[in-house]
Amino acid sequence: MTTRGRPKSFCPDRALENAMQLFWQRGYEAASLQDLQAATGLSKSSLYQTYPSKQAWFVAAFSRYVAQRRALLLEQLDASASPLAFIRERLLSVLEDDGPGGVPRGCMLVNVANEFSLSEPALVPVLQQATAGVCQVFEEALARAVACGELRNGQDLAVRAGYLQCVMSGLRTQVKSAVPADSIRATVAVVMASLDCQ
Repeated sequence: MTTRGRPKSFCPDRALENAMQLFWQRGYEAASLQDLQAATGLSKSSLYQTYPSKQAWFVAAFSRYVAQRRALLLEQLDASASPLAFIRERLLSVLEDDGPGGVPRGCMLVNVANEFSLSEPALVPVLQQATAGVCQVFEEALARAVACGELRNGQDLAVRAGYLQCVMSGLRTQVKSAVPADSIRATVAVVMASLDCQ
């Protein structure tokens, strides 16, 4: 007689969300297996039945972050007063990213890229997809800005979108380095003024 395994008594979606929040706050190396068990509420055996390794949990959690982030950016673009207002708001949003205790946790994409670089092959496609997704949203915003007359120069939108993604990553790093908010705002003003000159 075959004995069936015990059915899962937890919500996989909630467990993955909690794992994502853990890795976002602490990073991969600093989050122990015990931390992951506590965050998800799973035993060690259930943890590995859901995903076969800590790295697999991390990849799944990061992929979840990427999908959520892109969907949120598109919602914000549609809801914004104008395409350029959306871009300005997104760049300035780095000033609002406080984690527990008021310590900026930054963008998980930037954190992962800084922690791993290219040392984890399994993460490279996800990192590339995440970066491309952010660039695509910025490119869409720029295209809308041209269509509504906010920008005169409609050339090289993909290049400018990549520029904005790089700027945003750099701004997040500056915030985590305690660069004053006024300096961040001044940088954003320069970036916005440069967009039609790219």
